[in-house]
Amino acid sequence: MKHLIKINVNGNDFEIAVNPNTTLLDLLRDQLRLTGAKKGCGLGDCGACTVLLNGKPVNSCLVLAIETDGQNILTIEGLAKGEELHPIQKAFVEKGSIQCGFCTPGMILRTKSFLDENPNPSNRDIKEALSGNLCRCTGYTKIIEAVETAADYLNGKEPKQIDFQPQKSAMDLSVVGKRLPKIDTPDKATGRAIFTDDISLPNMIFGKLLLSTVPHAKIISINTDKAKALTGVKIILTGADVT
Repeated sequence: MKHLIKINVNGNDFEIAVNPNTTLLDLLRDQLRLTGAKKGCGLGDCGACTVLLNGKPVNSCLVLAIETDGQNILTIEGLAKGEELHPIQKAFVEKGSIQCGFCTPGMILRTKSFLDENPNPSNRDIKEALSGNLCRCTGYTKIIEAVETAADYLNGKEPKQIDFQPQKSAMDLSVVGKRLPKIDTPDKATGRAIFTDDISLPNMIFGKLLLSTVPHAKIISINTDKAKALTGVKIILTGADVT
């Protein structure tokens, strides 16, 4: 049985019917189409799904949507003001802290909550604050530098103006020895970048791989009759269909 909840997301009020087992992450991504929060581990370990609940960072994959009734939620989509990046987003772009961008929304929101509470952090403070957000690309050095720079900006230091206009000469394309912002980083910093799992099309069909539960087993035959009888199943492919 669905439950009606009222929530405020990025300053907008919503009244939504949700199932008891719907997570906040699924509500944001599937019902509100706010795909900046990413589905990573689903266990609360990676931090890719981080959003702010009443100003505090939470792993939205672990929070049930019904628990957020009457609460305020901030996702990465609500941080920038129109096309004007938030100082934290500017710092992440400027310092080259964004590579694949999958972890970036959660990292930025965790940083916002952290700097709201600790505007003058030490390097150690930053490392501890970000310990729940994993990044496979950067090695963290540039992320830590971005947080330090964001703290400076929020304390009154003027951010640099970042120009993403096309280069005008071959000399402008020389990047060896330089730290330059990637052209796609603003989209990754604001949650606008679309990853494969963010795509939604009419009448989508979802596939699932079923692997052997026995290591090194030799598969003699596969009976798919029961699987084919399940509601919604369109097609089942085995090795016999692709060899």
